[in-house]
Amino acid sequence: MSVLGIYFGPTIISVVETKGKKVLHNIQISRLSLSSGELEEKLPYEVKLVAILKEEIRRNKIAANEATIVLSGQDLIIRSFDLPLLPANELRNAINFEAKKYIPFKVEDLVSDYQLQPDKLNRRNLILFEGIKKETLDKYLSVLNQLNIKTKAIEYSAFGILRLLRLNGISDNAVLGVISLDLEEKDEINFTVVENGFPLFSRDITLTAGPQGPAPEKEAESSVPLEKLKTEIRISLDYYHRKFPAKDIKKVFFISGEDYRSDLENFVKEMGISCQFMDLYRYAAITGKSASFSLSSIKAYSGSLSKVIKSKLKTDLLAAKEKAISLKEAGVAREAISFLTGLKVSPGIVILGLFICMATFSFGIYRRFPVHKELNNILNMRPKVSTVSPDKGYDELTTIDAEYKNKLNVLDKLIKEQLYLTKPLDVIPRIIPQGAWLVNFSFQKENDAANLTLEGMAYLDDSNKEFDLVNNFLSRLKDDEAFHEYFKEISIVSLNTEKFMEKKTATNFTISCRANKE
Repeated sequence: MSVLGIYFGPTIISVVETKGKKVLHNIQISRLSLSSGELEEKLPYEVKLVAILKEEIRRNKIAANEATIVLSGQDLIIRSFDLPLLPANELRNAINFEAKKYIPFKVEDLVSDYQLQPDKLNRRNLILFEGIKKETLDKYLSVLNQLNIKTKAIEYSAFGILRLLRLNGISDNAVLGVISLDLEEKDEINFTVVENGFPLFSRDITLTAGPQGPAPEKEAESSVPLEKLKTEIRISLDYYHRKFPAKDIKKVFFISGEDYRSDLENFVKEMGISCQFMDLYRYAAITGKSASFSLSSIKAYSGSLSKVIKSKLKTDLLAAKEKAISLKEAGVAREAISFLTGLKVSPGIVILGLFICMATFSFGIYRRFPVHKELNNILNMRPKVSTVSPDKGYDELTTIDAEYKNKLNVLDKLIKEQLYLTKPLDVIPRIIPQGAWLVNFSFQKENDAANLTLEGMAYLDDSNKEFDLVNNFLSRLKDDEAFHEYFKEISIVSLNTEKFMEKKTATNFTISCRANKE
């Protein structure tokens, strides 16, 4: 029986149907096509997605009715941390408490699962925590339900692609790095370090393009994302070595096309790490000498192998959702059973109770008619005013009028004077240049004055270039219409260089953005 792997990537949705390890169909849908066309504003995004997927499945005569959903890092919460050895009944609460430090919303809004790796020598547990917002999970499950396809599993693309190690006969009984990239497709790049199949470290890398300028030569153009990638790999390795100083990476495996092979091999070898490019040519239906490399299709293909190649990772977000529903239903059932347990019912008491209820009900109806008639007569005698309830007195009406006026004033002030930060905050990650990042921001509003403070760092291994980079970021903030609409006074408050890590220096900066005084 054939199965599907469906990868919902940032730019491309890939659907791969396999039977065993053989690829039967490979479909790619650009997300850009879902947001264009005459029906863009008339149809919800999910409706268009279901329609296109249904048409592609019909056109390619795909017969599979089971699928693994493969998600990118932007839809998931993936965190690793360690905890002391704890009893099993305390572990779940401890993990949820620790996870709150890394999640910008309530843990209760997540469907989550975890896997632990015990370190008995240091009496610690290394925890791999996976989570997805309930509304996001329900959205993907709804899409497959409308396609009449049963969801068998939901997995993180960077972890699913680890199956390619076993597919290529590579033993994971060591500390290995796996980097999957496709600079042409602009899918997110995944860097994962595993020890005996258990992820120690995972990072998603997105290479954003800089401002457009004169058209460069092809060779120079292709080198820009490659150099950015090298910088991100260095940063990832530095972080990993600080967190796991005793776990050296034995080898790095690349899953990529041939275009950057020699550059990446030389780069990794210069860092003292051996590397190897995985052989993907045997799966010609996905990639090979006769077809361009597609990382999104590789991720979908890896997901479709979930039944054929078993993973050492046991986290399952779909099972976690079903378990949460079962526990909730079981709790309700236990409460009902505990309430009824021990009750002994006598037929005579039941009959007597029914008789009392009927007598009480009949007597109530008998007494109701005269009272109801008298009440209607009294109400009919009172003056009727459509806008004022006859039950209210003058003092009560005055109080209600004052309360409504106060509410109207508050609402009017909120509408006219409230400063909405959604648009300006959305601008910042889009325009911040490569090599700079924010470490903190704060917003203060007193009376009519509002101030947004941005604190960050810049690192280019050259302080002059770093100063220019910060000034470039300042110019972008001033030139962006959406940001400048709210903040008219934008200036650099502080700019200084300090050491970080061991022998490296970076430039710290603080930018103040003041809003208009209305």
